Amino acid sequence: MRCLVGFFGITRSLPHTIGSIRTHVLAPLRASGIAVATAGHFNLPGTWTNPRSGEVGITPDRCDAALLDLDVCQVEPQSDAMIADELAAIRAVPDPYGDGYRSLTNLCHQLRSLNRLWSLLRLFGPGPGDLVLLLRPDLLYLDRLEPARDLGLLTAGKADLIVPAWQSWGGLNDRFAFCTVRTARAYATRLRLLSEACQVLGGMHPEIFLRVIAAWHGMRVGLTELRAVRVRGDGRVAPNDRSMLSAAADVVA
Repeated sequence: MRCLVGFFGITRSLPHTIGSIRTHVLAPLRASGIAVATAGHFNLPGTWTNPRSGEVGITPDRCDAALLDLDVCQVEPQSDAMIADELAAIRAVPDPYGDGYRSLTNLCHQLRSLNRLWSLLRLFGPGPGDLVLLLRPDLLYLDRLEPARDLGLLTAGKADLIVPAWQSWGGLNDRFAFCTVRTARAYATRLRLLSEACQVLGGMHPEIFLRVIAAWHGMRVGLTELRAVRVRGDGRVAPNDRSMLSAAADVVA
């Protein structure tokens, strides 16, 4: 078995999360005898300010991506011009967060990064027998991945997509995903359906969007209890993730 592991988004907190990625995700895969190929696409904004997350003037370091020691890596300057069509689509519907579409703009940038990541993963020539893990680098992975347990639904052909069981907010948690190759392609490239989804839903919410995408593609969805908390650029854990953090005794920081 081969596992393609892809990272996407912003490396704003990678110095705080790299230990958990190495110890709780990559090491267990390799210890199980699974061949691992890694890739990453990362956005590089000049500065990162998000009042909703409490981050002001965070400057991501381009060199942080090197901490992952990836087989293939692309770091790309972030510009709203790259998501102009998607911005037009989300601004045509109500803003569920009430923050001047800042959060939805960040979602579009993240989904574009995920879309670009799929282009990099294709360089490995993914085949039907491969599995794909799609991960954010700004997450502290609290639980150790056990491939036989956590990927078993995929290898047994009982699921196409595995997502976290927690914080689904009426949809499917999009924090990270374990996929078959066919499903990974649809999951990673869902940005192309964002405009259509906005029209169908009359709005945009990340978890509901993912639930709709899964339904449109007929994905069989499994759930995992593996936990991961969001780490801000200054090392703080997101407030509504702190209950998970306090319950975990085996965190690798």
